[in-house]
Amino acid sequence: MKKYYIYFLLLFIIPNALLLSKSFTDRPGTDGLSKSTAYELWDLADLLELRDSINSFGSLWHEGKHFKLMTNIDNVTQTIAGYPFRGYFHGNGKKIILSMFYDPLYPSHTLFTGGIGYNGVVDSLSVEGYIEIGYAGITNLVQAGYNSTGVISNCINNVTIVQNGVINPITGKLEGSVGGITYSNGGTISNCINNGDITGVDRIGGIAGENEGTIINCINTGNITATASGDNSIFSGVGGIVGTVANYCQSISNCVNIGSVVGQGFVGGIVGLANGYYPTAVTPITNCINYGYVRGINGVGGVLGYMFNPQGVNVSNCVNVGVVEGEEDTGSIVGKEGIGY
Repeated sequence: MKKYYIYFLLLFIIPNALLLSKSFTDRPGTDGLSKSTAYELWDLADLLELRDSINSFGSLWHEGKHFKLMTNIDNVTQTIAGYPFRGYFHGNGKKIILSMFYDPLYPSHTLFTGGIGYNGVVDSLSVEGYIEIGYAGITNLVQAGYNSTGVISNCINNVTIVQNGVINPITGKLEGSVGGITYSNGGTISNCINNGDITGVDRIGGIAGENEGTIINCINTGNITATASGDNSIFSGVGGIVGTVANYCQSISNCVNIGSVVGQGFVGGIVGLANGYYPTAVTPITNCINYGYVRGINGVGGVLGYMFNPQGVNVSNCVNVGVVEGEEDTGSIVGKEGIGY
């Protein structure tokens, strides 16, 4: 009986050991052409193999292909994709635990440094750990917001993020955007949650540091703290959901902030600063609610800190329940309105 038991174990363990030892592109039943036949990522070696393949062959190699995380992966210290990621990365409800520390030679290194764009998708991924970096987030979308179709959905950030920022060679000031999900969104972020505390310089948001795309059905519970919002640039802000809304923003809707938001100028429970081009592009902030404590010096609002170009920004059906404290231009919904160019 013992002999047959050993044979059984060998029959089970050896094939599975061989399966796990294969390159993820060689495993039986996987071709990357659909979610059901996605390339399987089982460990850190698989993630690094994915990174090396993308870096060696560029975006065309993985465009349209599906990759699926099969287990939780710990101690990830390196980025997955240096090129814009144009495939499908299915988190599969698993988590990646990051440990990334600041390197001035690579200030923008995050999980997907090259961005998510051109029909790329990241979904159902949880991220934990610690990031100390210049620009930070789970991932970043390409910044050309009006032509990006990248999507991040059903992702959760539990990472504590400390942003050192980088010196702008033109202004000589410390700058840099940071967000729990992305530092710059030019596509669509939906049904995502940030639980991580974020400390940084300016352009900081629980979901996105900067936004030109669409953010819908997202929640922030993390505490957001900025040291120079509204100080380095008029286009800098800090918000529970988004720090700074840039031109041609599609929409921010159905979002909730619970965490505290603290900065200097242009501080908002949902958005720090919002700008739009009227009538070409009106930025809508709709159906959002803030429960968090909001504090700043100038331009402090329960929903929006600074409405730059008021005709180009539409705040509607939004509610603030949190305490708002500021020294000037402070409001329960909107703190400050200004006339742009």
